[in-house]
Parts: sequence; structure tokens; C-alpha cells
Amino acid sequence: MKRVLTVVLIATLTTLMLGVDTTSWAQGRDEKKREKQQAAVAKALRDMHRGTTATVERTDGEKIDVVIEEIRAQEVVVMRQQRDHVVTEIIPIADIAKIEKASLKKMSMTSKVLIGTAVAVGVLFVAALASCASASGATTRS
Repeated sequence: MKRVLTVVLIATLTTLMLGVDTTSWAQGRDEKKREKQQAAVAKALRDMHRGTTATVERTDGEKIDVVIEEIRAQEVVVMRQQRDHVVTEIIPIADIAKIEKASLKKMSMTSKVLIGTAVAVGVLFVAALASCASASGATTRS
């Protein structure tokens, strides 16, 4: 009985002095969970394209409504509402815990208006650039 208590006491003191950060089995489980999560994000992104409205849940738990501008190999470029204006943000895919298509009906009215306005301004800007480019091309040919 004394030997068992001695072993338990030594093990407890050693653990207290050295500490236990994380064990290898816990790291392996977390890594598998992360890989599974990233595979689900990649699969969801394959079904999305420019202009898709989505809800992004970050790995820190924050949820945001976005409109996808571009999907790159390691990141996603999105437009989202920040206070009273729309901002463009680049989100690394590794920082996304979950992403799913969102219905416009579920987004707040302010988000819809601001994002719609930003998209419309972008389209008008591209149209203006295209007309300027074609006008300058016509003058140089004459």
C-alpha cells in the first residue's frame, strides 16, 4: 500500500512541476477535426461562385453575412457590411470554420441594401471604364 501511495505521490508531484500541456492523442484528434472541417469548407466553396451570398463562421466563432467576390486557392475575397458601409475583406480559408449559402431573405435589410448598392456601383464603374476605353480607342484610330 505504501508503494502505491509513493508512486502516486511522485507522479502527482512530477506532473505539477513539469506540467501537462497537451497530449499527443488530443493533438491528433484536433488535427483530424480540423482536416475534416477544412474539407467541408472546400466542398462548400466548390458550389459557390462570384455573387453568391453566404454566411461565414470563423474559427473564433464570429458569424458574418458576405457576398463572394473571388475564390482563390488559399483565401476568399468577400464584401461584407461593417457599420454603415460595405468593405472588401480577404479571409484565409484556414480561418473559416463553416460556410454556407445564405438566402437573401435571411440577411438584414441594411446588409442587402449596402451590398446591392456596392455591386451596382461596381457594375457602373466597369461600364464607364469600358466606354472610356472604347472612346479612346476610336479617337486614336481616326
